[in-house]
Amino acid sequence: MIRLSAGTAAALGLRKIRMDVSPTTAYLFYGKECTGKCAFCPQAQGGRGAKNQLGRISWPVVAWEEILTAMPQAAENGLKRVCMQSVRQNKNLKAFLETLQKIKDVSNLPLSVSMWINNKKEAAEIFAAGADRLSIALDAVNPGIYSCVKGGDLAKRIDLLLECAHLWPERMSTHLICGLGEKEEEILALIAKLLAEGITVGLFAFTPLKGTPLVNRRPPALDVYRRIQAASFLLRKGWLDFSSLTFTEGRLVSFGLSVSRLQEYLREGEAFQTSGCPDCNRPYYNERPGGVIYNYPRPLTDKEEVTALMVLWQSLKEGTDNHSGKMALNK
Repeated sequence: MIRLSAGTAAALGLRKIRMDVSPTTAYLFYGKECTGKCAFCPQAQGGRGAKNQLGRISWPVVAWEEILTAMPQAAENGLKRVCMQSVRQNKNLKAFLETLQKIKDVSNLPLSVSMWINNKKEAAEIFAAGADRLSIALDAVNPGIYSCVKGGDLAKRIDLLLECAHLWPERMSTHLICGLGEKEEEILALIAKLLAEGITVGLFAFTPLKGTPLVNRRPPALDVYRRIQAASFLLRKGWLDFSSLTFTEGRLVSFGLSVSRLQEYLREGEAFQTSGCPDCNRPYYNERPGGVIYNYPRPLTDKEEVTALMVLWQSLKEGTDNHSGKMALNK
């Protein structure tokens, strides 16, 4: 069974849906019954969440023939990449790989895959089928939290991710969720380690969803998320080393940069946009239109940029970035 994100279905002309922001990646979702037990996901085995939902967005079922017919025009509709996500399943990869190959037959767009794999052999098969990127989602960054919310051994998943990154340089990705109970120091330490290995990191804000065990958990505070976003962005750009960061009881309190330099690096607001594979903007995956925006799916307006920076500045302890007085936030 194949589902499309609601935005993708609209962008391909398969559904009429009003959108504030169009996706820049075509998001497809493969499979029906997930064997995973992720406590934050409505697709989890035994979960009571809506099976047509992943994140905050809906995923309507679309006939496979319709998808294949529409895909050749994807680029003309503003789509720049295809992302095939899959439920975790115990069956072999054959049917999934055949699906990937059919997509590649009708589309020249680069193809990302996000799914549970067991070993490097499965990764090799996915790349051979036409994927140019593969994501092994870690989600949780703390071993204890990982065991509780996903089950299994975080260290083993990181080892597999690193092994694949060495075999396929600059072609591996992962997803990390901020707000599962980790310390800021933990998530940034892992981000720095993964980036150093050439692994692309997609940052998500925890989203409580109905029917999941974590429905009553609150999403991360916006100031926490802005600190993680900013630090992750600076690490990704190579403008900052993890050793430059200062933490107090696990909370980020200083970037180790002058305010003028920090403001220069963050001025355009790119740090607060969706991160992940190239051309992935995931509109409203973590947000509701009109609500708090964690990951902007488009360039920020001047007002949004100033607001995001104000949240960041106000969250840092006074005097931690070797400055005094008020900061000028005008462009």
